[in-house]
Amino acid sequence: MAEKLEDIQAAALDPAKDLARYPDLALALDYWSAKRCGRFAPARGDIDPTEITAILPRILLADVTRDLQGEIGFRYRLSGTGIGQVHGFELTGRTPLDLKPPQYGRLVESHYREAVEQRRPLVHLIALQTDKKARSYARIVLPLSDDGETVNMLMIVDSETQNSLHEFLETIEMLGRRP
Repeated sequence: MAEKLEDIQAAALDPAKDLARYPDLALALDYWSAKRCGRFAPARGDIDPTEITAILPRILLADVTRDLQGEIGFRYRLSGTGIGQVHGFELTGRTPLDLKPPQYGRLVESHYREAVEQRRPLVHLIALQTDKKARSYARIVLPLSDDGETVNMLMIVDSETQNSLHEFLETIEMLGRRP
């Protein structure tokens, strides 16, 4: 019998207390902090991929877009190879709302909005549950600002501990197509 999606939830984690369980996310936060140089966020140009090779496969860079009414949106500029493997498709050029299942995409987008509005790093534990099993992973969202005032990009790093998420998301996507 196929699995049925029961719940998708997120719990906010405290970057100062909870990252000991996620050394790769702690590395990302430490790197981001070092690149700030007294600003609320570093610029995209401050980020040197050769300095963070250990986490490159699990990094997403998302442009923050604004329409004429000032409504915020997001488009993935870069997606690490590990991210594509987890989701089963390349995310570059897509938006969080392209993620499956749709409620997962909406949850991700809401976290991105929160990071832009609060202009600070956010860490979440994401839990997806079916009637048969559950999967979870942690993620950090780090704002970037080229002008020192406005968040114009996000650097997102997923934790290493999500190896079976791809199979789980495929199952949920298939269930969503059933009548």
